[in-house]
Amino acid sequence: MIDVSGLNLTKINMSNNIKENQIISIVGATATGKTAATLALAEKLLTLKLVKAVHLLSADSRQVYRGLENLTGADLPADFTTAKNSRFSYPCFANPTKNIFLHGVSVADPKDDWSVAHFQKLFAEIKLKLGDEEILIVVGGTGFYQQQIVNAAETIRVPQNFSLREKLAKLSVTELQKQLKSLDKEKLKNMNNSDLNNPRRLVRAIEVALYKMKQPATAKQAATQTSKIFYLELPKTVREEKIKQRVISRFALAKTEVEQQLQNQRISTLAATCTGFVELAQLIRGEIDQPTCLEKWQLAEIQYAKRQDTWWKKRSGLIKLDAKNPKTIADKILHTCYI
Repeated sequence: MIDVSGLNLTKINMSNNIKENQIISIVGATATGKTAATLALAEKLLTLKLVKAVHLLSADSRQVYRGLENLTGADLPADFTTAKNSRFSYPCFANPTKNIFLHGVSVADPKDDWSVAHFQKLFAEIKLKLGDEEILIVVGGTGFYQQQIVNAAETIRVPQNFSLREKLAKLSVTELQKQLKSLDKEKLKNMNNSDLNNPRRLVRAIEVALYKMKQPATAKQAATQTSKIFYLELPKTVREEKIKQRVISRFALAKTEVEQQLQNQRISTLAATCTGFVELAQLIRGEIDQPTCLEKWQLAEIQYAKRQDTWWKKRSGLIKLDAKNPKTIADKILHTCYI
């Protein structure tokens, strides 16, 4: 039940702020309550008749995979079902009684690659088809995906060059680094240690550098979108305890999901890097026991949350909200944007 007792409905003007804040983002590290806050906000907007429909877009690079929902923590509410007769080219879910739609979850097969370019395409389609009395809330902790809404990367439209990738696949990391240095010394200099030793990232950087040399004007086209970004914060100790409990609650079902994927023997590199996948695979193969697996997965999630924090702390313009009291988050966003 939505509490609207504290709101003066006579002061609410449907047309005042909807267009200005038709697209907003709710971000933060794992286990800060982003999904719950987003659903609560969506329900309030509909209850107050500020909008006719709310679209939610998951900005999570791993929750796109079907069959890994428990592993990735894709919180698909029980009252959501596959949307029928959807006007979108991607599969989406809907709560028909509340007119809330969820995009970007369970849209790709684990054997398929998914990239920020796919996310950009999905976002662009939803934005294009958004009605005047509909809003889009982008929710998730993958910072680079969220960045594509505010300031799209110059490389987003650079296509994959499969013949080039086939040639580069034969090179060592050192050879790839040397080739990138000859093409874009500045790019190599700015790569972090993880990317410097990641063949896939190096190949993509070489691919982009070559493309920009041939078509610099096209490569530099970038879309921008002004939107408010709400950043949910929790004390580290509180967040880590929540993460541990979330892993425990998802453990059994996630193990079954990983078993099924290992049996299929066809899984993309990105899907196989979902947090917890490696640890559960080790358990299934008998390389570690269950307590060790649980502890390692929890630690991996905690470390991932720290990396998310580091990424967001470097960003400016965030509206920071205390997530210790989740019941107040939706109201604060509602008053900031729409009332």
